[in-house]
Amino acid sequence: MPLPDASLQSLKYAQLELARLPALRRQLEASEALSELDGDEIAYLLELLQGYRLGCGDVLFREGEPAAYMGMLLEGRLIVSKRNEDAAGKPLYRMAAGKVFGEMAMLDGEPRSATLSAAEDCSIAVLSRDAFERLCRERPVIGLKLLRRIARLLSQRLRRASGLLVDYLP
Repeated sequence: MPLPDASLQSLKYAQLELARLPALRRQLEASEALSELDGDEIAYLLELLQGYRLGCGDVLFREGEPAAYMGMLLEGRLIVSKRNEDAAGKPLYRMAAGKVFGEMAMLDGEPRSATLSAAEDCSIAVLSRDAFERLCRERPVIGLKLLRRIARLLSQRLRRASGLLVDYLP
């Protein structure tokens, strides 16, 4: 049984109602994870998503922490960093609006593979594992589309990473 993910508790007072914020809803509709969903499917998904604001410098989660959700960056920039041999965090990349995070942990239930912090004020949409399981039970076609899109994103990232690593092979 995975440990509970408490990373959103510090953000509980910055919760957003995505359905009532048209600009954020448009950003959500443009997210790379939802490109295969139509308007009605996104409207249903909106009922399951929670929105949050992060301030510049806020750490959403740390590498190794329990994980129980994936998210989509709607506004702002996030920094993804990973511990190195010295246990110091090394920035890997900056994530722009429309990108997805936490999808690996969402699928495999393993701890977070990196640390995610806000490079500037951000708005995010979060889909909990419980909400995802509900989605798959109640609207399996939407769940399948979302899973297929996440698998495609992970495959693209793996291809890029293996392309970068080839220069380090003997």
